[in-house]
Amino acid sequence: MAMQLTSSDSVPRRPVREGVTITPLRMDGGAGTFLMHYAPGSRSPAHVHPHGEEIYVISGEGRLDDLPIRTGDFIYTPPGDSHTLYAATEVVIHVTLPGPVVVTE
Repeated sequence: MAMQLTSSDSVPRRPVREGVTITPLRMDGGAGTFLMHYAPGSRSPAHVHPHGEEIYVISGEGRLDDLPIRTGDFIYTPPGDSHTLYAATEVVIHVTLPGPVVVTE
């Protein structure tokens, strides 16, 4: 397979909920890589990661449940864990998922 280049500027943001959007960079059956943008004061829906998750905080400050996060942080979520992201400022994260997420709210 050849390398694949995706410019995030060329991919439309899709709304997730008020104040939260997703920019899919490479997705296949619920697995993949994407950017998520959070407006200040917004939050993700509560969800569980049956296959785990990796997050890199590109910019902003907030928390995953009670865990404070900020620019430059890397967070590994083991399979089966759940959380909600709360944005204190504008937050942009890079997410890699090995499998689909289950929304629990």
